[in-house]
Amino acid sequence: MCQRECVFFGFNSQMKKCRTHKKRLTSEMSDEAGWRYYSDNFIPLDCKDLHADGYTDTGVYDIYPHGTITSPVRVYCDMETRDGGWTAIQKRVNGSLSFDRTWTEYKNGFRSSEQDLWLGNDIIHQLTKENNSFLYAAITLHNGTRLYELYDRFSVSDETEKYQLFLAGPANGTLGDRMLNSWSSRYNLSGMYFSTPDRDNDRWSDNCAAKWGGGWWFNACYHAFLNGPWSPAIWEYPWYPTVVSGANVRQSMMLIKRH
Repeated sequence: MCQRECVFFGFNSQMKKCRTHKKRLTSEMSDEAGWRYYSDNFIPLDCKDLHADGYTDTGVYDIYPHGTITSPVRVYCDMETRDGGWTAIQKRVNGSLSFDRTWTEYKNGFRSSEQDLWLGNDIIHQLTKENNSFLYAAITLHNGTRLYELYDRFSVSDETEKYQLFLAGPANGTLGDRMLNSWSSRYNLSGMYFSTPDRDNDRWSDNCAAKWGGGWWFNACYHAFLNGPWSPAIWEYPWYPTVVSGANVRQSMMLIKRH
């Protein structure tokens, strides 16, 4: 991502020709057979930029969501799901990392060596503030089946607005929509503020985050909640009614990608 219009140098190995291309994003350049572009000042905003620049291996990369080379953010990029270029904002692989965390921890983000992670609400806001990102939420069961729900619009406001969630459809997938339009309006999550055990911003008389053991955009309380305690005795309804217990969950993941 270039914050100013910048020049990319192109080479076509088939035609043995060079040329320049002036754009703000590599993804804005047409996909022409044989042409590959290079730039000394290319700064990837997110995993989509990296994928467009030729990075196709799923794994950990540095991105620069603030548009400056002095502020790198280490992220997990999924380069395989639905044409790749997805940035993980949440990833859980075995439940070893507790998501029962404070407001400050969710603000700044946290992770484990096994790559369980919450990217951090400040960075999630920075990546989605233009309100043009998809959300791909997925749960992998113990038998290896991956269930997912894809939402057309996802964004999170900044801390002054309590990281308010904005979500819009269409939604489609195999989990079933339980964030945008649940069976009851008291469980719909779009428009909800983020809550943690030490910061109650939900619409319930009690604190949903303290009750259920993890930060989330609770209403009163939820039909979809991917940050619960891994213990099946406590983590009820990760995604009701498709996945009713944490005992069924092997992995979960929340991915975002710009349109």
